[in-house]
Amino acid sequence: MRFLPSAKHGFMAFWYFYVRTLNSIWPSITLQGKRLIIFPDVYKPLENEQVCSEYCREGDRVLDLGCGSGVGSVFCAPKAREVIAVDISLPAVRNTEENCRIHGLKNVKVMQSDMFSHVEGRYDLILANSPYIEDDFEVAEQQFATSLKYMPTLFAQVDNYLADDGRLLIQHPSSSRTRIEKLASEHGLELLSVQRLPPKAPALSLLSVLYLQFGFRSALYLLRRRSTPPLALAANGCPL
Repeated sequence: MRFLPSAKHGFMAFWYFYVRTLNSIWPSITLQGKRLIIFPDVYKPLENEQVCSEYCREGDRVLDLGCGSGVGSVFCAPKAREVIAVDISLPAVRNTEENCRIHGLKNVKVMQSDMFSHVEGRYDLILANSPYIEDDFEVAEQQFATSLKYMPTLFAQVDNYLADDGRLLIQHPSSSRTRIEKLASEHGLELLSVQRLPPKAPALSLLSVLYLQFGFRSALYLLRRRSTPPLALAANGCPL
């Protein structure tokens, strides 16, 4: 019964090594005309992650939770009032800083944080590009694709960081809808919409195959606090 988890763990250990090698050979990617540098130990965005910026409103305060190379921060910053970008991985923090520098973004603050551990304040939009694979790697650089704690921690703590009209945007496989709706219900959130990520251009599709990143039907899940139902009225018209 333990063979499958062990095999998955072994494959992911190889995959991290393999991705590091590919990133060293091809250390950049261009998305919608914006060139992003990708450090060896950092996830390369291959799912049209930049679409998250469509959910950013003018003047939003944004938290990029698990910023990786900074794709969410780079694309949201031109509309946002402020972006706080955090990642458990120090190479990811440095990578986001570099991409923000390249694009001349002055309203992005980047820092190392294990989930919300060093995050303060409340946000109009929280971006959560969560790991897709449930597996445990202790090394911070091996947590951008695998984690057992990301989703439970996200739902358990996110309400403490959402503004009154704040929204949570999660990128995760479309097959996870039932799980996300369950977690949302358990933590006072409601699912507003599910949007499939747009089809990949041929070059991006080929690159995804090269990175062994295929088979996922990724989607963006938009959530907010559950609307408070109106108070029930007693027979005399007073709230119960």
